Amino acid sequence: MVFKVKQWEYFRRCWHLTPRELEVTKLICEGFDNAQICKKLKISYNTTRAHMGNIFRKVGVNGKAQMILQFVEVQSKSRI
Repeated sequence: MVFKVKQWEYFRRCWHLTPRELEVTKLICEGFDNAQICKKLKISYNTTRAHMGNIFRKVGVNGKAQMILQFVEVQSKSRI
């Protein structure tokens, strides 16, 4: 799922995501798996998992699919 720049900024502010967490979030929404995220961002697997854990905690979800659904729901309600 690809969102517009304005929507990404809204999500970042809404959940207080760091710039790196936002990068990870974008890649998750584009369908990247953990290994692909590691390679793309040149970070370790454990660092990737740590970012994902922080993102899921901030957004209040338990996984990638729930996170994407939460973003779609917020986007549809906010009309951004």
